[in-house]
Amino acid sequence: TTNIITPEIMHQLTGYAAKEFDATFCNDFNKLLAVTGFDKHLDATAMLTANCMHETANFVYMKEIASGEAYNNRSDLGNGPNDGPKYKGAGVLQLTGKYNYSRLSKGIADPKVMDGVDYVSNTYPFTSARIWIEENDLLSVCLNQGFDQCCRKINGGTNGWQDRHNKYEICKRHMK
Repeated sequence: TTNIITPEIMHQLTGYAAKEFDATFCNDFNKLLAVTGFDKHLDATAMLTANCMHETANFVYMKEIASGEAYNNRSDLGNGPNDGPKYKGAGVLQLTGKYNYSRLSKGIADPKVMDGVDYVSNTYPFTSARIWIEENDLLSVCLNQGFDQCCRKINGGTNGWQDRHNKYEICKRHMK
């Protein structure tokens, strides 16, 4: 497969200097695209990328800004009394909760994922979204239902739709 994501492409999409996007970032993004099949569909890749750009403020916030304290004792996330900050949102689609971190850890056979948010956001900023993308059949949503449904699937509604759409137009122009 071809590497769709390069530092130069990221510069064109975000306006940030190409040097801001290191090999870990670009390689993990390309790996996610290849593993999920997005790499064979540029329009779907543009949809996913635009939404990821929106969710992270152009890849500035690769981990949740809030402390994560609100996730303490959240049994639906598999969290105990002090797990919230350690397992707060990480990566482009905000992997959250000890349960979801453990699923990622098993799915990619890396026990260090359980070290928490800093490790995941730095090492797997995109791979962290793989299980969610696959389980929600996001590629099929993009291919068969289009941009608006992709946004709804990721966001649960239309929050930030105009920004997502503007980013989608930028992605379509530069991802060829």
